[in-house]
Amino acid sequence: MPASRVRFRILGGVELWVDEAPAALPRPRHRAVLGYLLLNANRVVTVSALTEALWGGAAPATARNQLQADVSAIRRAGGGALFLLSRSGGYVLEAGPDQLDHLRFTALTGQARGAPAAERVPLLREALALWHGPALADAAGAYVDAARLQLGEERLAACEDLYEAELELGRHREIVPDLTRAARDEPTRERLWVTLMLALHRCGRRADALAAGRELRRFLADEHGLEPGPAFQEAERLILREEAPPAEPGVPALLPPDIVDFTGRAAEVAQLDAALAPIGRPLPVVTITGMGGVGKTTLAVHAAHRAAGDYPGGQLFATLRGTDPRPVEPGDVLARFLRALGVDERAIPIDLTERADAYRSRLAGRRVLVLLDDAADEAQIRPLLPGDGSCTAIVTSRAGLDGLEGARRVQLGVFSDEEATSLLGRVAAPQRVAREPAESATILRLCGRLPLAVRIAGARLRSRPGWPMSRLAVALRDEQRRLDHLVAGDLAVRTSISSSYRAIGEPGRRLARRLSLFTVPDFPSWLAAAVAGVPAAEAEDLLERLVDAHLLLDAGTDATGAGRYRFHDLVRLYLRERALSEEPSGGTDVLRAGFGAYLGLAQRMAALIPGPCYAAIHGTFPVVPVTALDDVDPIDWFAVERLSLLAVVRHACDAGEIEAAFDLAGCMEKYFDIRGIYIDWRSTSDYVLAACRAAGHRLGEAVMLRGLTELAAWHEVDHPGEAMDRMLADAEQTAALFASLGHGPGLSDAAVMKAWALAAKGEYGPAASAAELAIRLAEEHDHLGGQARAHVASAVVHGESLKLEVAEKHLAVALRVAREVGNQRYVATVLQFIGVLNTRAGRNDLAITALDESLRVLRRYQDRYAEVLTLLTLARAHLPDPSSRGYATEALTIAREYNLPHHTADALGVLGAVELADGNHRSAVDHLSASVRLWRQRGWGTFLADALRTLGDARAAIDPEAALAAWREARDIYAELGHTPKVAELDALIDRQVACR
Repeated sequence: MPASRVRFRILGGVELWVDEAPAALPRPRHRAVLGYLLLNANRVVTVSALTEALWGGAAPATARNQLQADVSAIRRAGGGALFLLSRSGGYVLEAGPDQLDHLRFTALTGQARGAPAAERVPLLREALALWHGPALADAAGAYVDAARLQLGEERLAACEDLYEAELELGRHREIVPDLTRAARDEPTRERLWVTLMLALHRCGRRADALAAGRELRRFLADEHGLEPGPAFQEAERLILREEAPPAEPGVPALLPPDIVDFTGRAAEVAQLDAALAPIGRPLPVVTITGMGGVGKTTLAVHAAHRAAGDYPGGQLFATLRGTDPRPVEPGDVLARFLRALGVDERAIPIDLTERADAYRSRLAGRRVLVLLDDAADEAQIRPLLPGDGSCTAIVTSRAGLDGLEGARRVQLGVFSDEEATSLLGRVAAPQRVAREPAESATILRLCGRLPLAVRIAGARLRSRPGWPMSRLAVALRDEQRRLDHLVAGDLAVRTSISSSYRAIGEPGRRLARRLSLFTVPDFPSWLAAAVAGVPAAEAEDLLERLVDAHLLLDAGTDATGAGRYRFHDLVRLYLRERALSEEPSGGTDVLRAGFGAYLGLAQRMAALIPGPCYAAIHGTFPVVPVTALDDVDPIDWFAVERLSLLAVVRHACDAGEIEAAFDLAGCMEKYFDIRGIYIDWRSTSDYVLAACRAAGHRLGEAVMLRGLTELAAWHEVDHPGEAMDRMLADAEQTAALFASLGHGPGLSDAAVMKAWALAAKGEYGPAASAAELAIRLAEEHDHLGGQARAHVASAVVHGESLKLEVAEKHLAVALRVAREVGNQRYVATVLQFIGVLNTRAGRNDLAITALDESLRVLRRYQDRYAEVLTLLTLARAHLPDPSSRGYATEALTIAREYNLPHHTADALGVLGAVELADGNHRSAVDHLSASVRLWRQRGWGTFLADALRTLGDARAAIDPEAALAAWREARDIYAELGHTPKVAELDALIDRQVACR
């Protein structure tokens, strides 16, 4: 057997592959011997060197015999290939870079060295993709630790090179999540930290960049007694002085690839060239309209690429799915465009009008080309049109779009004979068309010269080079009655797709029909296995057959390692029609199987995410087990499947499968919460809530209300009025639903929310009762997470009413339970409140210890919402030390960036206290006045009174009368809340101020 059929791996486990299949190396020492020989590939390794490598100085007397046996076993595993040769006194293993992953890795990283960044990135990505775990993972021997360390060093160096190259290309936003993980996994790698700081800075996250620097500085000082090096110092100085302002978000370039064999349309291309030229008129819009399959998208993309150079601000593209039963919502497109224009996910407005305003503000002053494909109507388009006269929008649609004022219109018909012949020749091969002109003309006539039908016919011929033209012409002629309707609309497309559909076997047709029923943008291979009821390998084989038949598009491999696929929208429409007529019950059972697969995985992944300790409440919808994805990070899985899950939830609602819809939406809440994706959380929950109410599904209604109550209370900006009143009303409604169902864990969760709202309003007796009920119900139903939440709520109630010792006992129980559950994220939350309590009690050292631990955990999970409270409490605990300003400023930055009104009000108050401590009275008044305004909207009495009290202190040196007004209002609120010590303190303060008049 030639040695070229053998492959080796050491960048992970030690592996020997023969003919693309792994060979068995059953004994650990076989792998150890092979690993050392591979480390020294193409060099003679003496027996004595090999002995020393395996046993160090403790080799047995039989070492030489054992090594000979090991070498023989390796050769047998290689199937007789001549790769391991004997030489005088030792062995040599021969392998090239195409056979040994480490040699390939070394070659790729060597090529990357000194190359431009655009070339370095793909080379380094390919190199790093060769790794599948720690080097020499399953090898043992004296040499292994040192070798593994060296190889790991090479990998880390390649990672550092890759991140720096990505940063050089302006991809700072894309690399921040992975780079943050990498820096914290390897805290001594200063290059990673410096790159992370610069990436954050260029994202406009200066506070986060400095916080990362502080984290590295603390680690090096605490663990090694060292200071960071010169590169770090320079980066920190740059950020502090802002000598180089953060880079602007990368220019969006979202256009699909141009069509390499674009044919014809000379007159229309000239029209579009003129319309897209930089003429500076206000709001230029170009519409391309015509029947389905006439080539609107092809022409629009081609024209956009021709004009791209005149639009240095970038190009945006969206498919609006106007032919779907539910076209894409304009708000969803705006969110995608805003992300492409550099707006952070959590800073995107919820309201459609505000989102459109933010989009147009981002476009102002930039020349951007916007391509909106397959629009449903004018109403869908209008929010997506730029407001700046320097931008241009191209819109394609089957509708006429006559209501778009001032638009330049291009109406497409079918191809001329010459254009159709040219396209068929370009796709199928011009010599075949020239060789059989009559049969070619017949094909074009039967296709009605519709561009998509012609292209599909040409593609079939190209994939079947042995077919004569007449064979396809005969096939098309058999369906002549259908093709007679080509001029009427979609029938030509349907007939052309039908040719491909009939060419595959029934298992493939059945799978295509079933997958077409789902409204997801793309889907993983495991969904195919679930709806076909076949093993994963068989499903993947069927999917590849569909790709070959052009009924399915390969969408690559996602971050979880699953293959993904998608339909062209016209193909999906055709297949869905077939499914509705050919699948039993119109495919209802297929949909249930698909919903069950998504739900089963969502339940499995959600259980692995440390969330806010709600009860996991599931319905009775049958889940379909999916055996893949055992080692997938649950947050990564939700990120990959996010758009599909949102579509499945809505589809399940529309199909009347409420059990699946509410369960799946509930499973997504922890992911939404930990990643701060509040827009999708709100819209999905609202949709499911309406469906549950319409169907009379009280459990689903209760679960959705539970999440919406938390979301509205803490994460959303309310209209004028008290947010806590709304929270109380929603919590009582949620509690009533759970009570009517006899659902103890759910009722416990609702009681916790009720306790929070009542405490905020100063109704401490009822709040304590609600918290006690939550504790009792959680204990009765063994709801451990609920016990932790309920004890925290009870601690807050008693802390607000100044019963600090009672609050402390509840927090001790909450911390014990959270640790028992193993929910580190909620442990961090409990530590926050322990920090708050100790700060109020004047035990600042204890507070800082708890808060530092909380902050470490929250940053590991990238939980920005929870991080704000920890930062604010750290700021209070450090007062009057100057470091308090940094904590408070960072907290305010995060709160504003992620639209957190509760924390924004709190952060403004803390910053006001910091300014007051520094003697900056006017700045203190500004911050505290803003805090008071927000607290009036939030409706939390204690916080409002505290802010008013500090505002009075700040005003005392500027406007004594205004100070008295603030103190008196604070005094009255404290009196209503029963805070007697604070009332007495303010009475004395007011009396002194009056006496000094």
